[in-house]
This record gives sequence, C-alpha cells and structure tokens, in this order.
Amino acid sequence: MKTDTPQRYSTFTRRFHWLMAACYLIMFGTALAWNVNENLTYLINVHRAVGILLLLMTLFRFVLAVKNFRHRPHNNTATRIGHLALYAAMFAVPASGMAQQAEAAFGNAHGLLAFGLLLLVAGHVMMTVIHQCKGEKIWQRMA
Repeated sequence: MKTDTPQRYSTFTRRFHWLMAACYLIMFGTALAWNVNENLTYLINVHRAVGILLLLMTLFRFVLAVKNFRHRPHNNTATRIGHLALYAAMFAVPASGMAQQAEAAFGNAHGLLAFGLLLLVAGHVMMTVIHQCKGEKIWQRMA
C-alpha cells in the first residue's frame, strides 16, 4: 500500500474515504426512511450493521491517518481542528447508537450527535469548495 503524499492521498486512502462516505449516505438514508415511513422499520437492522462497520472503519482510518501523518498535506490549525471534530463525531455517533440500544444513559443523544456529524460533513464539503475556488487543487488530492 502506497503512502499518502502532500500532493495526493494514496489510492487506498482515497477509496476508503469514498467508501465511508457511501456508508454514511446509507446511514442517513435509512434513518430518514424509517422515521418518515413506519413500514420501513426493518431498515434499522441495515442501519445498525452499517453503523458497526463504520465504527470499525473509523478506527482503522484513524490509525492509518496517524501512521501517514508526516506524508499528508500540511494543514493549518482550523483544518486540524475540523478533522479532529469529524473523527470525534465518527466515534461518538456509533457509540451513542450502541448506548441507545442498551438503554444506557445519554442513549438519546444519538440523533443529536448524528445531526452534528451531518453539519460537520457539510462544513467539510463547503471548505473543499472554498479551497478549490481559491485555486488550491484540493479535490485532486482525494479524487
């Protein structure tokens, strides 16, 4: 597996990033679907399985990010804080979902944390657009 470079993330990192993005689309889509239509509650099982998968993928991705930290593009403090917030939310959302299933304290936080993650992702996407418009070739790093 090649390592990341400041100019471009490795093929594996890029594919893993987009696979996780697709899984999050499934997560938000299934949650929205069964909340809108009671006949679709069977999607909870898909949501739960993909959520567990995403927790494991996030752990792996975090380890990979730490391993490749020196090879990644140099980022400012705001970018680092944004990425740390994304990782924190990507861990907190499935953990709160498991707590909700176990009827533990704070289990109801799952929906709020998921909405927070959605806002962070929207901010992440918006910042890539801003940087791309400034002439930085940020999309080429992850495309």
